[in-house]
Amino acid sequence: MMRMFKIVEVAWIVVAVVSALELIKLWGSGDTKFWLFAGAMAVAIFMFFFRRKQRQRYERYQQEQPEDK
Repeated sequence: MMRMFKIVEVAWIVVAVVSALELIKLWGSGDTKFWLFAGAMAVAIFMFFFRRKQRQRYERYQQEQPEDK
């Protein structure tokens, strides 16, 4: 389960990097796609930090639970 949480975090970072590269490519073009990629990058960065915080809370919860269930 932890492995999947980390994979999802990395996937959001990949989306943010790809969006940033597209932003650089579209810089100054006046194309409306610029704002689409800017929004996608902002959402991806937000989701990365959101998912990381969620994973950390889940890890803390798992450590606090008794193992003998």
